[in-house]
Amino acid sequence: MKITKKEIFLFVFMCIGNIMLGMGIAFLRLAAYGTDPYSCMNIGLSGQLSISYGTCQLIVNILLFIPVILVIPKSFGIGTFVNMIGIGYIVDFIMWILGEFGITIEMFTDKLPIRIVFVIVGILVLCLGIGMYMECNMGYAPYDAVGLVLEKVSGGKLTFRWMRVMADVICMVVGFLSGGAVGIVTVVVAFFTGPLVSWYRTRFARLVMKIENH
Repeated sequence: MKITKKEIFLFVFMCIGNIMLGMGIAFLRLAAYGTDPYSCMNIGLSGQLSISYGTCQLIVNILLFIPVILVIPKSFGIGTFVNMIGIGYIVDFIMWILGEFGITIEMFTDKLPIRIVFVIVGILVLCLGIGMYMECNMGYAPYDAVGLVLEKVSGGKLTFRWMRVMADVICMVVGFLSGGAVGIVTVVVAFFTGPLVSWYRTRFARLVMKIENH
């Protein structure tokens, strides 16, 4: 089977999107004002289970993958594996690299302006990463596909953006109860990730369309 330039482009951007997603999570962890709800939950659960964040996220992803593949089998693809298996370990790796250079969470405890910058950049990069890899249509991460599943089950009455908000709120509560990194950022991301990701996806879709026309 011949691989087209478009397929190569989408694969590369899907991988870049996942890396940016991992970077966004890492920036939020450095800011220490809380992480995105899903990471918050997995950080809390990893502490309770005494396993690494990456391993915990992989386990939760596998559990979420089962209902997603049953309801929306077309959501499955190589992008699913890249995100499901790799994103947690990408974050662990980025945090490890930063730590090797002496860049740790404790380093910015009393540096409010820097922490605010980390928050803003982290949220923007996080949502951009999600929007990029989702719009490549090479498979969705189980957690990101949950909103699509609920949208389909409701017959379109419940949109992805609001289903994402609901899923984020649930993860935020579980994260809080399990001792995860809950903070003001967790609340902000819970209510704004869905709309912001949708905004990014619309613009990235236009870029893909331009490529198809050339």
